[in-house]
Amino acid sequence: MIYKRPCVPHTARVIVFLNGQFIPEEEAVVSVFDRGFLYGDGIFETLRVNNGKPFLIDRHIGRLQHGMGTLHIGERYDFRQLLQHATALIAKNNSTNAVLRIHVTRGAGKRGYSPSGNYDPTVLMSLHEAPSIDPDTARHRKLITATQVLSDHDPMSTVKTTNKIPHILATREAEVAGADDALLTNREGNVTEATSSNLFWINNSEIITPPLQSGCLSGITRGMVLELAASIGLPTHQLNAVPRDLYTADGVFLTNSVSEIQPVGLLDGHDLAVSPLIHELHLAYHEVMDAQ
Repeated sequence: MIYKRPCVPHTARVIVFLNGQFIPEEEAVVSVFDRGFLYGDGIFETLRVNNGKPFLIDRHIGRLQHGMGTLHIGERYDFRQLLQHATALIAKNNSTNAVLRIHVTRGAGKRGYSPSGNYDPTVLMSLHEAPSIDPDTARHRKLITATQVLSDHDPMSTVKTTNKIPHILATREAEVAGADDALLTNREGNVTEATSSNLFWINNSEIITPPLQSGCLSGITRGMVLELAASIGLPTHQLNAVPRDLYTADGVFLTNSVSEIQPVGLLDGHDLAVSPLIHELHLAYHEVMDAQ
């Protein structure tokens, strides 16, 4: 396994957590018959470590456990144990600002799609380099609309599975087009999300995002932004829209746990307005993060 090094001393070996052991990353291996490798039969969570503390980890572990229940993956560790292992991993790597990834698969098993049997889940936690984020100097993102389509009313939209082929292909489309990211639509032509972020837009000081029924992920940062907007008196709505509706919005932005809040300045070659409310929301987000 190969990982980008988190913010640790240069002389330190990067440690990962794998199935109850804290070991150097170069010694971490899983079975070639692991169903996560063979079928993408697993789930994951990615979150920021800020000042040595994992931000909103309770919500991430909650969604992880919801996903395990949805996929009928056995619980190797309970909530308290997952939190303890994550905290210990951060301490062992002396990490202050990093990205924490928690990855769970059904484990190794017999050939075929059947999930029945005595599986021993694989649980991996790793730390990675975190991008530097400053709300005052946030770069405006350039987006295209991808040809990839998601299914609306998808019950899996509440689960962050390791099956991400549409998002991978959409990312390739963005890279070929020289864009930073790509928006995915559903079968109705409505916008859902970007490849690794939730989508928001602003109209008349109202914060709008696609409903979960559109097929977008129930993002942790998405939920936090909706809460922050309400706390500072900004109305929020969950509405369907097509890409061209965003051309005339007062502002468009993306959210995820690693990149936080990213303003969008260009979509499909159309210049977009950048609302000052995006910066206001980002500052409010950082206040919550720094106060944890």
